[in-house]
Amino acid sequence: MSKPNCTQCQHFYITWKPKTPNGCRRYGIECKDRPSAIVAMAGMGECQGFLDKKRAQKDQAKKDLDLNRDDVW
Repeated sequence: MSKPNCTQCQHFYITWKPKTPNGCRRYGIECKDRPSAIVAMAGMGECQGFLDKKRAQKDQAKKDLDLNRDDVW
């Protein structure tokens, strides 16, 4: 399995702070490097919180279009 690309993760965000431009909502960290690298250095292994942005968008669209949901009827 390849290392997670933080920029493709749903939890990744830009902080706009010059010293710590990258952030991760899942782990609550802001850092200069990729958040997944910080997680690995902390001894937690490979990032377990990665959620692909594109997949999350597809899942949400699929949920929105599901006419079999009980709340629709």
